[in-house]
Amino acid sequence: MSTGSCLCGDYKFSFPAEPVAYVSCHCIPCRKASGGMNSLNWIVPADSIKVTSSSGTRSWSRKGDSGKNLTYVSCETCGTVVHVDAEAMGPNRILKIGTFDDQSFLEKIGAPKLQIYMKNCASWELPYTNAASKQES
Repeated sequence: MSTGSCLCGDYKFSFPAEPVAYVSCHCIPCRKASGGMNSLNWIVPADSIKVTSSSGTRSWSRKGDSGKNLTYVSCETCGTVVHVDAEAMGPNRILKIGTFDDQSFLEKIGAPKLQIYMKNCASWELPYTNAASKQES
């Protein structure tokens, strides 16, 4: 198991080191939630994540392109998005890789094998080597 936390350190969790999927998303909502040009996402079964510390979370939902809900869960104190629950993904949960306490294992596994919403990339953003790319989801 690996660990993660929000910016202020109030919300802490553990998660499996092996994901169901490892995806780079360039959709506008992921970009806004991450504050960057994309969001690196670690997708794992929701029941495999253990919250080890939290004084509370807040959440909000929106409809995704699939027409199904996406619920963004944030630390109540600092507002860091710690995970997203997507109805379209069934029992899986999306963890934001930026919340991982130790990202050194990413060097071993390399870049994500899938990039989505590439239509939103700037012309200078290059696709990852050996990653499948989709214009949408």
